[in-house]
Amino acid sequence: MAADISLRKSIRWLPHPASEPTSTIVLTSPERRFVDIRVFLPLPSSSPDIPLEKLDWAIGGHSTSSPVTNPATKEVEYSHCVWHHWIDSRVNSADVAADEGDNYSVEGRPELTLEKGRMVNPGSGEVGEYEEVWEAGGLRRWGEWRGLRGMVVRLGGYVQGFLRDGEGIRVERWVWDGERGVWERKIRIGSGKLEGGNGVIPVEFVTEVGGQMEIGDEVVAEGGRRWRVVEKSLA
Repeated sequence: MAADISLRKSIRWLPHPASEPTSTIVLTSPERRFVDIRVFLPLPSSSPDIPLEKLDWAIGGHSTSSPVTNPATKEVEYSHCVWHHWIDSRVNSADVAADEGDNYSVEGRPELTLEKGRMVNPGSGEVGEYEEVWEAGGLRRWGEWRGLRGMVVRLGGYVQGFLRDGEGIRVERWVWDGERGVWERKIRIGSGKLEGGNGVIPVEFVTEVGGQMEIGDEVVAEGGRRWRVVEKSLA
């Protein structure tokens, strides 16, 4: 499957109107590994450092998609998608639940996708129906759970990284500045022992060195944490 960059344009909790309270970007690799970072707006303009309370949700994992056809016409009506959470900012556990929804095309807007489903509304704490509008821009277990997990996805002009070490969380988003020819860190959120400092998310993933790395190559970042390249695609 093709890699995918998805920028959320709005979320609607029925029956309320749609809005977009966050900056949400999901990077999904060809093998369907994804890093999903959602940060409450407004974002600061002068510094990438953002307090933890501005983090709405960060997720890393693997997604699957299955077409659903109309029995009468045999045409695909929508795709049923499942996002398996391997690392989750809201849950500090090896057994993290999945969420799922149905993706529909938007007539006349091929760049948009309408996602419909049910999940817990963080505002009310109750399960409710939602609709999200997205604009277009596989995971395995690595050893036993010891409270330490991280994932970085580099795709196009975006890099997103998410690391959890016990109760500590670190989230970063980098964006390529084509005019200046440099990678620029736009978001840095940390808590506990992962707050502040550089090198927590290895910078090799956001430089040309990262582009030259091969599957199986490893990087040792701050704190002695070892990161391994598990997927690479030039598509």
